[in-house]
Amino acid sequence: MNKKSYIQNLVMASLFAALTSVCIAWIFHIPIKIGANSAYLHFGDMFIFLAASLLPTPYAIAAAGIGGGLGDLFCGGAEWIPFTIVIKILVALCFTAKKDKILCTRNVIAPVFVLLITVGGYYVAEALIYGNWVSPVLSIWGNVVQIVGSAILYYLISFALQKFNIKKFFLVK
Repeated sequence: MNKKSYIQNLVMASLFAALTSVCIAWIFHIPIKIGANSAYLHFGDMFIFLAASLLPTPYAIAAAGIGGGLGDLFCGGAEWIPFTIVIKILVALCFTAKKDKILCTRNVIAPVFVLLITVGGYYVAEALIYGNWVSPVLSIWGNVVQIVGSAILYYLISFALQKFNIKKFFLVK
């Protein structure tokens, strides 16, 4: 990889990390009360899906982990940051940028695996943080809404970007 492509990928990863964190913390940030726990819905995962569909894997996972972690930090949820970084990295690994199209078969079905990773990951995280393995059950619906909403936005935006052949701008070797 030449210096220009390294810098281009680094800048795009930084942009996706920033978009992810801003979307998590401020845009589409919907606070909710679930049982004894406070949580929030957001659709920042859509930017993680896009980053992982457009950028080489190392850059995509960096954008996912940093963007998700910063989103938690900006929301005052520092205790969630280690869990979020791991979960968002696993989410990014469900997608691929190695195909000519954004909406290739793998990327179309990836949100199903993302749903399992997110629900399972945050269930365990919440149980460990609060010391209760029952109450996290109440949070499952919020994670489902968050991932389904992010997936729908991802499909719509990816379809539009694909029409403009945006993928050619990200094919940096």
